[in-house]
Amino acid sequence: MHMNFLMSLPLILLSVHAWASGDVPSADARHQDVFSHEQWGKVLHAYVDERGDVDYHRLATDRAGLDQYLSQVSVAGPDITPERFPTTDHQLAYYINAYNALVFEGVLDWGPDIDSVWRGLISGFRFFSLRKVSVDGRTMTLKSLEDDVIRARFRDPRIHAAINCASISCPRLRREPYGGDQLQVQLNAAMAEFVNSPDHVRRQGSTLLVSQIFKWFESDFEDMPGGFGPDGKLVDYINRYRREPLPRALRVEYLDYDKGLNRQKR
Repeated sequence: MHMNFLMSLPLILLSVHAWASGDVPSADARHQDVFSHEQWGKVLHAYVDERGDVDYHRLATDRAGLDQYLSQVSVAGPDITPERFPTTDHQLAYYINAYNALVFEGVLDWGPDIDSVWRGLISGFRFFSLRKVSVDGRTMTLKSLEDDVIRARFRDPRIHAAINCASISCPRLRREPYGGDQLQVQLNAAMAEFVNSPDHVRRQGSTLLVSQIFKWFESDFEDMPGGFGPDGKLVDYINRYRREPLPRALRVEYLDYDKGLNRQKR
């Protein structure tokens, strides 16, 4: 035992010296190295109401917090600074928050008086497929961020209840950021809220009326991990999160999608 202690003594002394000289970060310092969404949380709390609607007019007059957060998003991320994203959940939370914040930026750049971000000859093309955004050290579009990063890399259908396209028929925008430590709970809660809302899922006689999101991303809900699979039905996926399960025999139809801006009423 004494021999083992003597052999390890140089390592102990080296560690003590490192701590004393400040070469080894404290637990608090290591925690601070994880990318923070605190500033985005302040924006959400200040400008989003309980319905998930946004006060874009007021935000346009005081956008410093949003711009500060997006400046951080532009130079840090799971690809460019991987050491700040210790888990896959931290990575996905970053991209969800970045997407939603970049949508805010786009609305402000177009002007808070716009009726919809889907305007134009090809619905949504300018906003989602042409407009350039800066995230994780790269320039891309919102569509490429959603399709090529969030959907392709993480393959989780619950993200469709988390990302928000600034439209009335989108899932409700939460007033808190997504975080790596609580992401699984947050995603489950977001999907549960979505499928239990009659705005997005409701029964009408023998028909199940559901959001267009389930049509646009049908393959995600079927084929991604956690999806209903080739032998299942969409209602099977929905029932996982429903308080009151729906019959499997219902015929599925899709609700109209209100693309009006999710703006607070003035």
